Amino acid sequence: MEGLRIAASVCSFVSLLLLIIALATEYWIVDSGGGNSGLWQLCAPSICASYGMNVQDYIHATRAFLLMGMLAGAASFFGLCASFYRFHSQSISTTRLAVTASVIAGVCTLIAMSTFTGVYNDKYSFLPTHYGWSFGLGWASFPLFLITSGLAFFIVPSTSEA
Repeated sequence: MEGLRIAASVCSFVSLLLLIIALATEYWIVDSGGGNSGLWQLCAPSICASYGMNVQDYIHATRAFLLMGMLAGAASFFGLCASFYRFHSQSISTTRLAVTASVIAGVCTLIAMSTFTGVYNDKYSFLPTHYGWSFGLGWASFPLFLITSGLAFFIVPSTSEA
């Protein structure tokens, strides 16, 4: 069972790391001229600038859901780390918290990525652009959060007995 606990913790860490990198970088959209943009900045080949007050609503929604997913992912990771010490508070074990937080992180990430993808494809598909690696990392974190919740789910019976 310790191997499963370690696997869930590593998967949780990797998914959280991918989500943080996706949030922090500006390679969500890359154009053929060398420019790129992310959730926080728009970059030309030589200079980057923040969006300021001119931010589309779908970017606000993507930011909000990814930040909620990041917080839930952090709760999952720290819950799994605490589960190594068999710590539980009254009737709620840290592993159950980790399972719930991982599912919430996955759902928030799915909503954010689907929103960004749907609106961008609908409004801007005519532009000579393509999705960048930051966008890919955001999508990659979604199934990893669900895998984390699945792995952590199988740990729950052993922690409730202790």
